[in-house]
Amino acid sequence: MAYMRAGDFAATGQPEIVVGCGVAPIVSERFQAPAAGAAYSLLFGITHPTSRGSLRISGPELGDPLIIDPAYLQTSRDRALFRQALEAARTIGHHDELNDWRERELLPGRLNSAAEVDDFVAQSVITHHHPCGTCRMGKDANAVVDADLRLIALDNLFVVDASIMPSLTAGPIHAAVLVIAETFARTMNAES
Repeated sequence: MAYMRAGDFAATGQPEIVVGCGVAPIVSERFQAPAAGAAYSLLFGITHPTSRGSLRISGPELGDPLIIDPAYLQTSRDRALFRQALEAARTIGHHDELNDWRERELLPGRLNSAAEVDDFVAQSVITHHHPCGTCRMGKDANAVVDADLRLIALDNLFVVDASIMPSLTAGPIHAAVLVIAETFARTMNAES
């Protein structure tokens, strides 16, 4: 995984885009994946999207399915950064050092206009499996849990996972989730 500023691989500062290599072909459900071993993937994305999805219940029963809408690419900032992330992935993928690994680019192939780039990005976007913020911690009226991770609406119920994070970290959120859980466990042990 390479976390970088958009438009300049060597720039310092908070990363805006990410390019990662998957040794197996990884594509969205909109594309036919090549056979295993026939290709590798350069995944591309943005580190701090401003588009906001939603998670809602569909009915009153415990078994009623959740309605999950990631609402990808809803802001012009996210669309612009995704274009730059795709360009970074293609630049890396076409680098001379990868000549022995690359026969040809399978996706996206030739794109002749900004509209075609946007269409490819819209078809390609998938979760990086790091959702957070659905039970956001905070002090405002929209917060779901308080600073002690206590669910505001119920007594003696705590939420201890990535859903309490108000925003994404720049990299994979696993380390942040471990810190949240270990801090909560230490606090609970100290109180018992």
